[in-house]
Amino acid sequence: MSIMNSRIALKSALMMGAAAGMMMAAGGARAQSSGYTYTEISDPFEVYDTPAEGINNAGQIVGYYQNKSSGHVEGFLVNNGTYTNLSDPLGVFGTFSLGVNNGGQIVGWYFDSSTVRHGFIDTNGTYTTIDDPLAGTAMFQGTVANGINGAGQIAGSYQDSSGVWHGFVDTNGTLTTNNAPLGAKGTQVEGINDAGQIVGSYADSSGVGHGFIDTSGTYKAINDPLGAKGTSANGINDAGQIVGAYTDTSGQSHGFLESNDTYMSLNDPLGVNGTWAQGINNAGDIVGYYADSSGNNHGFLATPNGTTTDGAPLPVTGGTLPGAAVLLGWLGRRIAQRRKA
Repeated sequence: MSIMNSRIALKSALMMGAAAGMMMAAGGARAQSSGYTYTEISDPFEVYDTPAEGINNAGQIVGYYQNKSSGHVEGFLVNNGTYTNLSDPLGVFGTFSLGVNNGGQIVGWYFDSSTVRHGFIDTNGTYTTIDDPLAGTAMFQGTVANGINGAGQIAGSYQDSSGVWHGFVDTNGTLTTNNAPLGAKGTQVEGINDAGQIVGSYADSSGVGHGFIDTSGTYKAINDPLGAKGTSANGINDAGQIVGAYTDTSGQSHGFLESNDTYMSLNDPLGVNGTWAQGINNAGDIVGYYADSSGNNHGFLATPNGTTTDGAPLPVTGGTLPGAAVLLGWLGRRIAQRRKA
């Protein structure tokens, strides 16, 4: 397994427990296909694959790519069209940048020389390692940092020595485990907004998976009505709008936007083999990636045009996500993503 492939494996590992064709409880209304302008995010030094993972209110975007000269996986920051390489000094086998807050702090994870994962926070070029004390230390185990809010709270996950994933929130260096109550087969925490609302995914005792939002300890399932084979919640903004991905009855992956229980599909026009939405800022700008006809991943920035194709207005930011409900379960670190042999 290559370093790049192991990143994809991490993102899909939690979704693989769902049986093919297993139907899930649907929730919420649905808007028509969204009116967005898609712009490709492509690091000039890439060989292939430039997933875009996070965006802040200034429009700064982070992600990762495989360097065409070294073959090394490195993070990147895009700021006003300028790409900056991000590489943790301890990331012998790769650096993956996943989240950025409005202060420009960046979080992600890296592989050490033993291919153990370690989270990091990059503050003005200074990298600090984040290791959950309960994380396993075997190959491919460890800690990942996925998102960060304006207060510097970090949302992430760790894999224990038994191979089970658990979520956590890091507040000023204190890591608190966040396991969805029905997540018997694992939980992953993906994002956190300035109100402290947390999104992620979990798998219940039957291996059935759902995204979730945790609002002050109250969990609500996030299930795209079209996600017959799985839903994953990946990012949240300060208005409580959530982005993620779902897999339909044919096994195709699609991005989605959820706002006040209304779901809208997000499909990059070039994403013939799937689209995944990963992050959203307060302006409603969305980043993620798509798989083209050759199966290669390309990052994208989707900016709203103002209406859906049926003329309905796009969801607007402002207000809070209604307080929550009951858990129904599923886990998936991000959804059935493309895997290379």
